[in-house]
Amino acid sequence: MKVNKRILILCEGMTEYIYVKSLQRDLPRTQQRGISVEIIYQTQNDPKSLALEAKRKQKIAQRERNPYDVIWLFFDHDNSPNLKKAFEIINKEGFRVAYTSICFEHWFILHFESCGKPFNSGQEALKYLQKLWPYYHKTKSNPYEQLRDKLEQAVIRAEIIMKNNADNAHIFERNPYFTVQELIGFFNELKGGNS
Repeated sequence: MKVNKRILILCEGMTEYIYVKSLQRDLPRTQQRGISVEIIYQTQNDPKSLALEAKRKQKIAQRERNPYDVIWLFFDHDNSPNLKKAFEIINKEGFRVAYTSICFEHWFILHFESCGKPFNSGQEALKYLQKLWPYYHKTKSNPYEQLRDKLEQAVIRAEIIMKNNADNAHIFERNPYFTVQELIGFFNELKGGNS
């Protein structure tokens, strides 16, 4: 990929933000400059609001004649009531998605074991993760840095689960479902394929 790509990554929460900032720091400094990573704080902090904010930022960038080449949204299912609408906006606008169902912590579980279990809530997945990784804390941990040596295995496990979970249901109706590995792949491409 060209060094001069302009990339926006909007994150729903602090855990996602910390994760992407770590991915960004792994890039050469010249590539880091073109990537804007933001966390969205709104009264309604949900995927639909995130998608609408991305659409708003995209329009502003186009108006300023400095459009984004790629816009990523990074969020989890978390039993949000507006997921269908969020994915309609995402698909219509052509945004890319780093997504986990039911919560981002399920992605971390894959660093320790293959877990195709459909969790009912984020709290249930968090309890499961803390059995595998007792020192995990949502905002005080740096999961990317701390689990880096297990990342390749997590990507493989996610791909296997995705292959086994391929059906006609919408993304937001599948549990588990992961596209975080696509964001990892995107950053690897930016690095020139070097992990």
